[in-house]
Amino acid sequence: MALMRADVFLVRRAGIVVAEPTGGADRYLLSPDPQRWWADVDPQVTAVAADDRHTVEVEVVEAFPEHGRIGRVVRSLGRAAPPAASERIRSFDIDEVFDCLDRVPDAWLPYEVRVAEVPGAGLDAFVGTLLPVSTHEIREVLGTRWRDVVRVEPWLMPS
Repeated sequence: MALMRADVFLVRRAGIVVAEPTGGADRYLLSPDPQRWWADVDPQVTAVAADDRHTVEVEVVEAFPEHGRIGRVVRSLGRAAPPAASERIRSFDIDEVFDCLDRVPDAWLPYEVRVAEVPGAGLDAFVGTLLPVSTHEIREVLGTRWRDVVRVEPWLMPS
C-alpha cells in the first residue's frame, strides 16, 4: 500500500468516521451522500469537528475503485492550512467554462465537477480529482487559458 497525504473532512457516516474530499470548499456542508471516494479512519486517529479541514495520511489500496473506500487514514497531521486566496481572473463566459469541463477525461478520476457563481467575480469552476494531474497534461487537455477558466485540485498527494 502507498502512503498519500490529503486534506479532508472527518465525517460520521452511519456511525463510522470517514474522511471525505474537501470538494474545493473550506467548510463541510452536510450532505446525505458521501463523496465518490472516501477513506476509513483508523480508530486510533482522533476524530474532531467535521466543519474543519484536516491534513491526514492515508494508506491507499492498490487499485482505486469506481466508487467507495480507497484506503484508511492512519495519521492526522492537524488542521489543514486555509486555502490560499486566489486572485486569478475568472471567466464570465458560461459556454467557455462548460466546454472546458466537458474535456475533463475519466482518467483524471474526477470526484467532483461543479460551477458556482461568485458575486462580482464571474464563475468559479472546480474539478476535484483523486490524484494529481500534471500542469502539462491539464494545459494539453483544457487549453492554455485553463487557469482563468477552471480550478483543478487533487484529493490525494504522494507523501
